[in-house]
Amino acid sequence: MIKEKLTQIFNIDFIFFRIGIFLIPSAFTIAGFFLIISLISQTLKRRGEFLKDKMNITLIFISLLMIISCIIQNLFNKYNTDFEIENYLTWIGLFNWIPLFWAFWSSQAFFKTKNDRDIISSILIFGTIPVIISGILQYYFNIVGPFKFLNGLIIWYQRPIDEISGLTGLFNHANYAGAWLTIILPLCLSQSFNNSKKYLKKNIFKTILVGILLCIILTNSRNAWGSAILTLPLVFGISSIRWFLPLILSISTFILVVTNNIFKGSFQEFLRNNIPDKIWLEFTNVGFSGLNVTRLEILNSAFRVIINNPFFGTGAASFPIIYEFETGFWKGHSHNLFTELSISYGLPCTIILIAFFGSILFTSFKNLYRKKETNIKDRAFFVAILVFLLSQLVDIQYLDGRISLVFWLLLAGLKSINDENKLIGYEY
Repeated sequence: MIKEKLTQIFNIDFIFFRIGIFLIPSAFTIAGFFLIISLISQTLKRRGEFLKDKMNITLIFISLLMIISCIIQNLFNKYNTDFEIENYLTWIGLFNWIPLFWAFWSSQAFFKTKNDRDIISSILIFGTIPVIISGILQYYFNIVGPFKFLNGLIIWYQRPIDEISGLTGLFNHANYAGAWLTIILPLCLSQSFNNSKKYLKKNIFKTILVGILLCIILTNSRNAWGSAILTLPLVFGISSIRWFLPLILSISTFILVVTNNIFKGSFQEFLRNNIPDKIWLEFTNVGFSGLNVTRLEILNSAFRVIINNPFFGTGAASFPIIYEFETGFWKGHSHNLFTELSISYGLPCTIILIAFFGSILFTSFKNLYRKKETNIKDRAFFVAILVFLLSQLVDIQYLDGRISLVFWLLLAGLKSINDENKLIGYEY
C-alpha cells in the first residue's frame, strides 16, 4: 500500500491529472493541457487493453454512427429548401462526444482504488471553492465581470445579476453554475458524513458543503434545486427516507404558503419582505408565464424533427434554425439532451448511448444499494451521474465543456467501482 501511494505521488501522470481536475471550473484551458498530457500517457501505456473492454467497442460503434451521420448530412441532408443548415457545425459537435469517450476510457486508471477516488473527489470539491467564492462576491457584493487573466486564457464570467437570473459565479449562466454545483454536491456530502474519524477534514468539507448549498439556492435554478433535493436520499440510502419525506413536506408547505392567495396576510408579507426577489420570482408566475407550455412546444417540435430524420439526424446546432423557421422564435436547444442528440446524429446512436449509460448505472445500483455495507463515497459517484442525467431531461447543461468533461470523468470512476466489485465478487 505504501509503495503504491509513493508511486502515485511521484507519478507525473497522476500529478498532471489531479492538477487538471482541480483547475477544471476555474481555468479550463490550462486544465485541459494537464489532462490531455496525462490521458495521452495512459493511452500509450494501456493501448493493448483498449479492445478488451466491451464498453469501448460500444463507444467505437457510437462514434462511427456519428461520423456516418455527419457524412450523410453533408451529402444529402436538406431539411427545407427555404433555408440551409450549416452542416460543418455537425462536425464541430463531435467534440462534445468522441474526445470524451476517449477521456472516459483513458482516465479509468486514475480511479482504480477507493483511495484514488477519494482523492479525486476531494480535489473536485476544493476546486469548486473559487466557484463558491466568486458566486458569493457576485451575489452579495455586486462584484461582476467578466474577468480575464493571462490574455484571455482564463475567463471568469460573473455576469451582472438582473431581477430574474441568479448566481453564475465562474460560469456564463446560472443553470450551468447550478449543474456544476449539484454534480459536486453528492461528493461533498459523502466526504462530510462518512464514517471516518478525521473530524477536522470532515468539518472542512461541511463548511464547503454549506457554501455549495447556499450557492445552489442563489442560482435561482429550479433544475438545480430539484437535483439537490433528489441527491440527499440517494447519497444516504433508503434509510434516509424517514427524514427526507418531512423535508419534502416542509419545502412543499413553504412553496404553498408563499404563492397561494389563501395565505395572504402578515406571515406571507413577512416572507415576501425577507426572501430575495430573485428567489421569490421562482415560486410565482412572474417572468415565467407560459414556460411549461413553451417547453412542451419545444419538445413537440423536436420530436417532429426527429421523426422526419430518424436515422441520421439533421446535424448539431440545427434545431434552433429549424425551430425559428417554423415558429419565428429562437431557442438555443431542445431542452432535452437525448432529443438534442437524436436531432444531431440520429436515433440509433442515441438509443445505444442511453443503453450504455443504463448498463453502468444498473450495475452500480446493484453494487451500491443492495449490499448492507456500502462505501458512501463510492455511492456519491453514482448519485452525481444519475441526478445529472435526470436533470438533462428538462434542460441541457452538458454542452458546457467543463460540465461534460467532469461528467465523463466521474462516469469513468463509476465504471472503475463496478470493475472493482466484479473482481472481488460483489456483483450480483
